[in-house]
Amino acid sequence: MRPWVRIVSACTIDGRIASLTGFSRLSCEHDLKRLHRHRADSDAVMIGARTAQIDDPMLTVRLVPADRQPIRVVVDGRLSCRLDLRLFRTAREIPTIVFTSERADRGKIEKLEKLGVRVEIVGEDRVNLKRALEILYHKYDVKRLLVEGGGTLNMNLLKEGLVDEIYITVTPYVFGSGVSVFNGDGYLDTTTCPRILLRDVIICECGNCVVLHYVVRREGR
Repeated sequence: MRPWVRIVSACTIDGRIASLTGFSRLSCEHDLKRLHRHRADSDAVMIGARTAQIDDPMLTVRLVPADRQPIRVVVDGRLSCRLDLRLFRTAREIPTIVFTSERADRGKIEKLEKLGVRVEIVGEDRVNLKRALEILYHKYDVKRLLVEGGGTLNMNLLKEGLVDEIYITVTPYVFGSGVSVFNGDGYLDTTTCPRILLRDVIICECGNCVVLHYVVRREGR
């Protein structure tokens, strides 16, 4: 068993979630509130190591009412994240988990644990995402998981068949290069990629953005 996995992202018209410089502030105030509603509706929020390093997010619910804060989760196979990230500095107040691999430095693991971060070693060279999701479900009671990127994490989850639905906000900008919503080794053609079905199209209150809601069809469902 694993959590229901929902990817939420904002991108440019050309499908970029960040520019070459790492700039990624694309959402309007209405879309930010939608993101925080997704956080409030989730048991945990997951990001990749690069997103943690560049954005240094808190991943908390602030713009809408919430009964509790979701668990913060970082996927960091090489344990490359610096120790002064806000996620780690507030780990004693809000549960924070890092999934890493056997390649992680044991000294850094000890330092993270002293900060209150729960470190889970899952995989030899890279994080075994399927196993990580199973641990979240069974050990931490995570039934609904929100994934906020980056592109590499999004792609790896999709390729391993671990994504259930996707919300993409298309914003009125063009970068021309940078990081894609799904970034990495892709599919050869439409016959090899997963079947993704459009469920809803929402015009943002700002009048300039469109929210696309998709579900990922899997065999037997």
